[in-house]
Amino acid sequence: MKTRFPELLVALVASMLTGAAATAHHSFAMFDRSVEKVVTAPVVRWAFNPPHSWLYLNVKNADGSETLWSFEGSAPSALLQRGVTGSTFEPGNTVTISYCPLKDGRPGGGLGWARLANGTFVSPADGGCDGSVKAIERWKGWLAAGYTSSAEAQKSR
Repeated sequence: MKTRFPELLVALVASMLTGAAATAHHSFAMFDRSVEKVVTAPVVRWAFNPPHSWLYLNVKNADGSETLWSFEGSAPSALLQRGVTGSTFEPGNTVTISYCPLKDGRPGGGLGWARLANGTFVSPADGGCDGSVKAIERWKGWLAAGYTSSAEAQKSR
């Protein structure tokens, strides 16, 4: 009987490398999940395509200029289950979103929830930031009080 050790070793190494790549793909290490922020701005583009959706907003700077920010959301298959479609974010509409900022300071982050122009809340989150019903309810109170970051709201307690 011939041993198949080399073939088994190759298969084991291949499956370990594939598993590591899949795990690395779902890392949220680039987001600062210790703070959630809120921004209101007009939609430039909604890229509703796999593997992740992207929401692009023109965020106004203190000097009046605008900077294009990008926010990573979930995959279309997960978004459709939550009622978020390719036409949820129409260019030109103003939206308010929660996000966890990028750790390196670039303009963008991981999406949490979004409040559409009609006042409806949706969750395009992929896990980079909290878009749960519980988070939306917490933020409704914070938004009414004028807070724009979770750190600011928690400090005022």
